[in-house]
Amino acid sequence: MTWLRKYGGIALVVLALLIAAQVGVSLLVRTHRMHGYLIAHLASSFGRPVQVGGLSVAILPIPELDVDAITIGENPAFGNEYFLRAEHMTARFRWLGLLRGHFEFGTMSLTRPSLILVRNSVGRWNLEDWLPPAGPNTAGVTPNSRPQAPAESTHHLRVIDVDEGRINFKEGEEKRPFAFIDVSGTVEQVSEGRWQLRLEAQPWRSGVSLQSTGTIQVVGDVAGTSARLQPAQIRLHWGKVSLADLFRLVTGNDSGVRGEFSLDGNASVGMGSSAADSSSSAWRFELQARAAQIHRWDLTERSDNPRINLNVKGLWDIAAGQARAEELRVELPRSNLSGSAVLQTAGPADWQAQFKSMAVQGTDLLAWYRAFQPEIAEEVAVEDLITGELSVSGWPLRWEQGTIEGSAGTLHVPGASLARIDPFHASVRNGKFILEGLRLKLVTESASQAANEKMEKGATKPRATAAPDNTVEASLTQDSAGHEGALHLNLHLADCTPLFKTTAAFAHPLNKGWEYTGAASGFLAWNWGSSWKEAQRSGSIELTRSQLQVAGLNEPMKIEEARLEWKGGLRKATLGKAEAFGAAWSGSISEAAEGITSEENHWGFELHADHLDAKELDRWVGPRARPNWLQRLLPSLLGGSETAGRASELLRRVSAEGELSADAFAIEKIKLVKARARLSLHALHLEVKDAEAQWAGGTVRGGMRAVFSPLPKYEVNAELDRVNLAQLPWPPHWAERWIGAASGKIHLSTQGVGKEELLKQLVGGGQVKLSKIEFRGWDVESSAEAERPTIGVSRWATGEGEFSLGEERMRLEAIELNGAHVRTRLEGIISFGTEGNLTFAPVPRALPGTRTVSQARELRLSGSLESPAATVQPAAGVGKQP
Repeated sequence: MTWLRKYGGIALVVLALLIAAQVGVSLLVRTHRMHGYLIAHLASSFGRPVQVGGLSVAILPIPELDVDAITIGENPAFGNEYFLRAEHMTARFRWLGLLRGHFEFGTMSLTRPSLILVRNSVGRWNLEDWLPPAGPNTAGVTPNSRPQAPAESTHHLRVIDVDEGRINFKEGEEKRPFAFIDVSGTVEQVSEGRWQLRLEAQPWRSGVSLQSTGTIQVVGDVAGTSARLQPAQIRLHWGKVSLADLFRLVTGNDSGVRGEFSLDGNASVGMGSSAADSSSSAWRFELQARAAQIHRWDLTERSDNPRINLNVKGLWDIAAGQARAEELRVELPRSNLSGSAVLQTAGPADWQAQFKSMAVQGTDLLAWYRAFQPEIAEEVAVEDLITGELSVSGWPLRWEQGTIEGSAGTLHVPGASLARIDPFHASVRNGKFILEGLRLKLVTESASQAANEKMEKGATKPRATAAPDNTVEASLTQDSAGHEGALHLNLHLADCTPLFKTTAAFAHPLNKGWEYTGAASGFLAWNWGSSWKEAQRSGSIELTRSQLQVAGLNEPMKIEEARLEWKGGLRKATLGKAEAFGAAWSGSISEAAEGITSEENHWGFELHADHLDAKELDRWVGPRARPNWLQRLLPSLLGGSETAGRASELLRRVSAEGELSADAFAIEKIKLVKARARLSLHALHLEVKDAEAQWAGGTVRGGMRAVFSPLPKYEVNAELDRVNLAQLPWPPHWAERWIGAASGKIHLSTQGVGKEELLKQLVGGGQVKLSKIEFRGWDVESSAEAERPTIGVSRWATGEGEFSLGEERMRLEAIELNGAHVRTRLEGIISFGTEGNLTFAPVPRALPGTRTVSQARELRLSGSLESPAATVQPAAGVGKQP
């Protein structure tokens, strides 16, 4: 009780004073003078003009200043936008300062602050202008020396708390899309002039959807602003970053690369053990970057996906705008590269790297290739080692100097085949990369094994047998200064099969839709300028004693001698001798120049065949009911897709024009000799012009139009000149009954696929003129006079008339046959089979002084044309069909 009486009153007095002080301070803050004093004090603390939305001061439990909507202004030299803005700021006063009558901040907390860092046109940052100018003493600060204090200290901040902050960047007046968000942490003064940083933030980029950018954590200690933050030592960790988001952050686009990235680093300035190091303003840094599970976006992760570690140690001289990597080391699972690098951080971006030691295993190169190329065979394996030294610079990449050596190795692919890699050499000088002597010896393991077994079973001195030459020699040049390059290949292949297996194993099959077996030799070159995608191919390949099986054809083409050429970006094939479609072919097929700049493939051809037969064509491209054989054939020959839809589109873009000739051409019973025609194919329209051939002892000329989509349609116009009637494709034995010559015109049209459908839809007609006609079997005139069929021969000097085709039959319409004394009218129907119904109606010519016969008769032939039934009836039935 005595203690309570003694100190209770004092406590009440103190409490009353505190309450009175709180009320007084709250009222005082509302005055214009105190409001201005506090704002001026804040402006002095930050060294920039300050605007606030509201102020309040609390005495209990801890004296503090609460500021709403605080905005710290910017130096006009860096723009008119704010420097720092926060939704709320809380600053705690130091008791010792209050007792001395001063407002001194000890702890400051910023809620949702936003900082804008600006770099002007001369490369200076607004943060540099905020810091005190570097004096002669600041450069010599050592870890054991105390930083020089400012002339007038108005606050003694101990802790700065940041919560949900943001850091933006600007280049002059242009806002950069990159920023840091969710910035949080503390900046704490651990000793006089020494600050400890514990911050973390997430990278951000406007206009880009980011999912996993990780968190950047920064821990370290720096000197105060009076010493321009030096000396300083900072540690950085950035982990669990998606490679996709990393590229989106840097470039703003999705590069299609997937994987995981992490980064650890240390940076220090003014912390060297020697006086020279401690006096330097350059930052010394160490970085360790790691990337794993690297693969293309549409491929699944694999256990052998590449990973890479990058270790860098160096010096960053901010004043000079240069970062030097004194130690640069790139590590792959089985490979490593070590050297140094220089990066310009001020002015135009430029860099240079020099690798003094390189040891790269082919397994690592294959892993990188497999990570970005689908459908590579699992059995593919590379055993090779590449060593050397190399220096490169800039972007686009520029080669400087260096040498590269490749050891002997092997390349295993499925199908029991392998390639032996001979040692090769590459050099870099004056911006030009030159690879020489890269040779692949393509062999089969079965052949190699058989040779070894033969050697083991042979005599002590086995006879050496020369293996067939099966090599591919390659050389590569890339002039980074002239922005041009070239790839040269020399082919000496006794058997192309191992080459096709090798390219197919690497998911780049050369034989898409076709199979080639046989030898090939020649030279190929690709030359490109600024982009290798625009490379032009040149060279030639000789094909001999080989077979070519193409999708869409039931039989393989046999090639005795052929030459493939590429010149000026154009392709040409010259056939010395080839067997296909039951004929021996020669001639050439070449790509036209206009095909380079358009979506269509323009081709010209001049081909000759010894003989063509429709039956052979049907055997090669059948079955007849399959309408898309041409759509499957052309994409295979042109290296396109094999899908029907794409093939149709590819066929639509093909444009070809040229001349086709054949010594003999047979279509069922139609036998053409010395046939030739000009053909053009454009947008699925085929046109045959200037066609001419010898047929049935005469000549046929004409043309044809065909449309292949969606339903094939055909239209034929032809002229016949002195065709032998006995050689026309009549039914059996019917041709033996006719002798004479025929001339005229014919027009036919049909549609569909297959012989049956084409004959069913066939329609047309024409005019015919006949001369020196004989009809063997019946004497028409004698039969009419005798009123019964009479065996014999009918003869007429001339004849003419019309005919029509349709419903799988031919109609003879009022054909007049003129004899010496009798004019005969021929009418009737001949089916496409063996049936017919013909009427011969002779009309005697009226002689001077005589009368015509009033009761005329006509000869009718009906039934099978091979042995028709003959009857004689009155002429009154002429023109009526039975």
